[in-house]
Amino acid sequence: GAGLLKVQGAGANGTETATDLGILNEAGVPADMFDGLALANADHTPAARTIQEIIDRIRDADDDAGDPNLEHIVASVAADGVSLLLTDTEGMGPSANFMVTSTAGNPHAARDLGLEGVAAVGSTIDGNRLIAGLNSVLVRSLNGGAGLSGNTSLTITDRAGGSFTFTLDEDGSLIDIIEQINASGAIQIIASLNEAGNGLFITDTSGGPGNLQITGNASAELKIAADVEADTVRGGNLQTRYIAEATRLDDINYGRGVGLGEFRIIDANGTSVVINIGSDSKTVYDIIQEINGLASTNSVDINVRINDTGDGILIENTFGSGIISVVSVNGTTASDLGILGQAETDGDPIDGSFEKVISVFASDTVDEIVAAINEAGIPVNATVLNTQAVVNPIHVQISSEVSGRLGEIIVDANGFDFGITTLTEARDSKVFFGSDDPAKATLIQRTSNTLSDVISGVTIDLVSPSSNSVTVSISRDTETIVDSVSRFVTTFNDAVARIDQYDFFDVDTERRGPLLGDPTTSAVRSALFRTVQWSAQGLDTQYTFLHQVGIRIGANGQLTFDQDDFLEAYTSDPEAVEALFAAFRPPRRPRRRSPPASPFSPPSRRSRSWDLETCSTSCSTG
Repeated sequence: GAGLLKVQGAGANGTETATDLGILNEAGVPADMFDGLALANADHTPAARTIQEIIDRIRDADDDAGDPNLEHIVASVAADGVSLLLTDTEGMGPSANFMVTSTAGNPHAARDLGLEGVAAVGSTIDGNRLIAGLNSVLVRSLNGGAGLSGNTSLTITDRAGGSFTFTLDEDGSLIDIIEQINASGAIQIIASLNEAGNGLFITDTSGGPGNLQITGNASAELKIAADVEADTVRGGNLQTRYIAEATRLDDINYGRGVGLGEFRIIDANGTSVVINIGSDSKTVYDIIQEINGLASTNSVDINVRINDTGDGILIENTFGSGIISVVSVNGTTASDLGILGQAETDGDPIDGSFEKVISVFASDTVDEIVAAINEAGIPVNATVLNTQAVVNPIHVQISSEVSGRLGEIIVDANGFDFGITTLTEARDSKVFFGSDDPAKATLIQRTSNTLSDVISGVTIDLVSPSSNSVTVSISRDTETIVDSVSRFVTTFNDAVARIDQYDFFDVDTERRGPLLGDPTTSAVRSALFRTVQWSAQGLDTQYTFLHQVGIRIGANGQLTFDQDDFLEAYTSDPEAVEALFAAFRPPRRPRRRSPPASPFSPPSRRSRSWDLETCSTSCSTG
C-alpha cells in the first residue's frame, strides 16, 4: 500500500504494550518497515564482581560495528598493583582520542574503575587507584562519592604562625592526606582520624598564641575549615560512600541482604506504581533502573538515585510539592531498603539512609535517650545499667543485633563527650582449615561462631580462640540413628494400640468398641500397615522394603525392630538405608468399583464394592 505504517495502542492497557516493545509509532512512517527501540534484556550477562572479570570483559568485547576486540585494547593490572592499565596495541596514540567514557545505561562505570577522564600517554591509559590501602578509604569515595569535587587546595596555619599550602591528590586515599599533612616541616600540626573514625582531627602542637586556621577550597570538602583559638579542630563526618549502584543487594542492610517482595510508590498526585523485586535483581542499580523505568511508564512523578551521602537509596519528589510515600504490598523489600513510610514534609524526598540521626536535648533523661535510640530503626538495643557505684552509677549500653564485623556500631557524638568506650569489638570468627601452618591453610571467616557450610552435613561450633591446632573427627552417630528408628517403631505400635482401644470385638464377652465398623478408623489402621509393608517408590538402591532393614510385623500384629539386621544393612550401604526412610510411600487403596445404578432409585453414596484380589495376604476382610 501507499499509506503510512503505524503501530498504535489498543485495549485496556492503551499504548503500554507497544511502548514496552519499543514499537509504538502513532504518527507512522511512509515505508514498508521500521526499526523498534532497543529493548532491555532481562537475560543479560551478570555484573562483573572482580577486576579479572573486568579485564576479561574488555578482552572479549565487540566494537560498535560488531567486530571483536582481538586484543586491540588490552586491559591489565598496572605496575602499582592498585589500578587498571589499558594499552592500545594498534599504537595510534592520543591523536586518535584514546579515552574511556561511561555509557548512558551505566553512567558511573568508567569513574568507578578509575578510568574516566584519564588522559592517554602514548598508547596507554594508566587509571586511578582502585584500592585505598589498609584501614583507609579512597578520597573519591568521600562526601557520598563526590570526593573533593576538584577542590584540592588546603592551607593550614598553626598557632605559632607557621603556614603551608598543600595540593591534595583526589585519586589518593584519606591516609595519604593525613601523611601528607604530618610530613610538612613548615607547620607543627598532627593530623589523625577523629574518635568516631569518620573524619579528620587536627592537633596544633606549636604552643603559639594565635588562631589555628584551616582554609583553602579543600577545607570545606574535608569538613575541617576553621579559624579558632584552640589547639584542636574536630572534622565533621566525611560521609564515606559504602553503597553504590554496583553494590550487590546481598551486601546491604547490614549484610543481611534484601528480601524479595512488592511495594507501592505513591507520588504527590496520588499516582502510584507497584514495584516487584524478584530474584533477577542483583544490584542496587537493578532496583533503581526498575523503579525509574516503571515510574516513567506510569507517569509517576518520582526519581530514584543513590543519596548524596552514599549510604542509601533516595526517592525524589519531582512534582515539587506534596507528600510521597512507600507502602509494602508483600515481603520486606521496602523495609530492607529503608524506604518504607512517607516523606517528612511537603516536597521532601524519602531518604533510605542507613545512617540515623538522633537528637538529644539537655532536658532529656537517660531513659528518654535510650527510648529514642531503640525507636530509630537501627538494629541495636540500648539498655540502662545501674552499677550502684558511688561515682557515675548509670551507664547506657548499646549492643548490635547484627553479628560479626558487619555489626560494628559507629557512634558519632558530633564532638560532645559522652564518654563512649568499646566493650566488645565487632569481629568475624576466623579459623584456619587444613594445615597447622597458616601460610598453607585455608582461612575461613564467618559472622558467627557456627560453621555450617564448610563441610557438607557437618556443623562446627567455634568455642574459644586457640593457637594450637584442633583435630575434628567426624563419624556416623549410629547409636542416635538406632534410637530414632526404635522410637519410630514404638510410636507406630502406640498409634495402632490407641486405635484398637476403640475398634474391637471381644468374642467371649461380645463387648464392642465404640468405633467398631467405622470406615474411617479401619481405613487409618489399614493405611498405617500398608505404609510400612509396601515398597517405597522411586528408589534405585538395594533396599525398597522396611523388612530388609530389620523392621517387620510380628505374630502379635505389632512392628518389631531387629537392631542387628538394621546395623548390618546400614553398615553395608548407609546411603540406601537413608534413601529408604526418606522415600515417599503413597498409601495405595484397593481398587474401588461402583455398583450398577438402580432403575428405581438413585445410587447410595455409601454403597461400595471392594475387589479383594487387590489386597495383600495380610489384609483384613472383617
